[in-house]
Amino acid sequence: MGRRKTALLAMVFSLFSLTVAYGAEGKPATELKYGRIAVEAEAPEELYGEYIPVLMYHHFAERDMGDGNGVVVSVEELEDHLRYFKAEGYQIISLEKLDSLLHKVEYDHQLTAKGLHLGQKYLCITMDDGYYSNYALAYPLFKQYRTPASVFAITDYITEQTGIKKFTWEQAEEMDKSGWLKVYSHSADHIPVEEGQEDTFLACMQKSDATLMENLSKDRVKAMAYPNGRYTELSQCLLDEEGYVMQFTVENGVITRETARNAIPRITVESGMTGEDLVREIELAAEKAFAAEREGNET
Repeated sequence: MGRRKTALLAMVFSLFSLTVAYGAEGKPATELKYGRIAVEAEAPEELYGEYIPVLMYHHFAERDMGDGNGVVVSVEELEDHLRYFKAEGYQIISLEKLDSLLHKVEYDHQLTAKGLHLGQKYLCITMDDGYYSNYALAYPLFKQYRTPASVFAITDYITEQTGIKKFTWEQAEEMDKSGWLKVYSHSADHIPVEEGQEDTFLACMQKSDATLMENLSKDRVKAMAYPNGRYTELSQCLLDEEGYVMQFTVENGVITRETARNAIPRITVESGMTGEDLVREIELAAEKAFAAEREGNET
């Protein structure tokens, strides 16, 4: 099977592999279509400022997509999310700011627990692949609400306009220069790394980085998201050596002081989720991350 066919199959897999639905606040927790139960974290305020969630979007549409689509979210839902995050006191930050905060925590040798002790609720918004809807639908909202966000683009797909319509490099440059939507690497061809194929994947990442450097400013932290979220221990080491300071996955979770920079988790955003639902999902992920530490403090 050729690399292009493999890449297309990988893209199809990523479009259909994530499906979860959520209930609404104020109603009894019930098992919904995709088998998830909407519940609330206990005393979430105790963990505010101790973690940073990173959200993962993909594509946007003007029409309602129903519930549980892990790839396409309506622009109306995105706007609801942005409004709710701000109302809840979240400071939405760029990857550059995230890198700066993590650097500060890493060099604070007085910290011994799992928490980040930031004293502020932070949140990152990311998108994968590089769809035209990121430019046409999401970017205007990020500007309107003065919200920084990040796109992990499949660079060959941008250059060659492969598959579902992508933004162009000219549009990427416009977003990049605005400061509200910066572009990073999701590899050149979206072929997931496999055991024994790490050198091939590294070459792909080097090609992607060269394309970014050719088309956009160099004023960005070196960050990437793994195609389909798949990585190996060797790929992590190779990208560390290549200078990537943040490697993002699709594993559900939040950033704590124990999070490895080369395996940063993200929370998938799905259609049908309100801003309230997303905050609940964030708080549940944080509760899970700190469960063992909380239990130890109670004994």
